[in-house]
Amino acid sequence: MIAWRDGEWIEDGDVLPADDRGLTLGDGLFETLLATDGALAHPALHFRRLAASAAALGLPPPPEANRLEAVALETLARNRLDRGRAAVRLTLTAGRSARGLARDPSAAARLLITASPAPEAGTPVRLATASVRRNPASPASRHKTLSYIDSVMALRQAHQAGADEAVMFNTRGRAASAAAANLVFRIDGKIVTPPLSEGVLAGTTRTRLLEALPEMGEWRLTQAEARRADALVLTNVLRGIRPALSWDGRDLPGSDELKARLEAGLSLAEDR
Repeated sequence: MIAWRDGEWIEDGDVLPADDRGLTLGDGLFETLLATDGALAHPALHFRRLAASAAALGLPPPPEANRLEAVALETLARNRLDRGRAAVRLTLTAGRSARGLARDPSAAARLLITASPAPEAGTPVRLATASVRRNPASPASRHKTLSYIDSVMALRQAHQAGADEAVMFNTRGRAASAAAANLVFRIDGKIVTPPLSEGVLAGTTRTRLLEALPEMGEWRLTQAEARRADALVLTNVLRGIRPALSWDGRDLPGSDELKARLEAGLSLAEDR
């Protein structure tokens, strides 16, 4: 793997020093972009979210922010991933610091850019409810921080239950998200997704869907309301729109139809 770190190219080496706060404390952020044949999908949405999250968490803005797209494309090329589908990851850390929680105000943020093959998109999933809850009062629920242990544990529970992905409720008992995706439900003919206030990440595909489909809205969903859905899909920039075949063993027969409707809405919006 060839990675870019703060203006340097690193090949098969240690990309983060042992005292980096991203490594020791999870003090940082990341963004994952889809690339197809060497072109990034909606890079401005990702770069804006990274900058906004950095400001919200008191991190310095990404160094060389005006070069992010060019460096990402070169990272793809150097790793021979500029054909087909690939994932580009931007990792922003608070940089080096002595032990303890307090950041060194003089420390410079560190930016790392890597690339890898992207997973298959649009594949159907079976869902299981995780006992791990999202905390809507935590900043980590609304930003792509390096502290992703809740999602890691939720996905582990889903796999142990024989499912592909997890459904996560929040500490208030309402629907929030999957471990690594946003959720879109169809309930009584209405297309809805949980609002950000429920501890939901503002996914870029979710954002585009809300802009493209006037009939799609944001609803707070109790567990009972969410389970009335006859269709449920997951949205994620790398894996696209994935229909849920079942949730906790209950079949969801309308998920393929909902997937087709959302994809058609996105396609129409991009053709305008």
